[in-house]
Amino acid sequence: MKVKDTFIYTLNTGENALILLTESKIEQDKLYHHLTIDAYRFKKEIVEEEPRIEVISAGYKNEKDEIIWNSEYIPVPKWYDLN
Repeated sequence: MKVKDTFIYTLNTGENALILLTESKIEQDKLYHHLTIDAYRFKKEIVEEEPRIEVISAGYKNEKDEIIWNSEYIPVPKWYDLN
């Protein structure tokens, strides 16, 4: 799994989502699964380096160069939970 690009998207709730873009839908699904199950260290680093990020997800660009991502967002730990 390679992350090709990232961007921050502000949800209607005001939360900031970090979207990690992969090369394909298959890679997106793999990354999303990894983020939900076993990415605590990565999520911890995000909250330490970029505390305004509340959730993450994975996506990809389709053949029309449109960005598509999973809208079931994965929460990152809150900075105060790390202390």
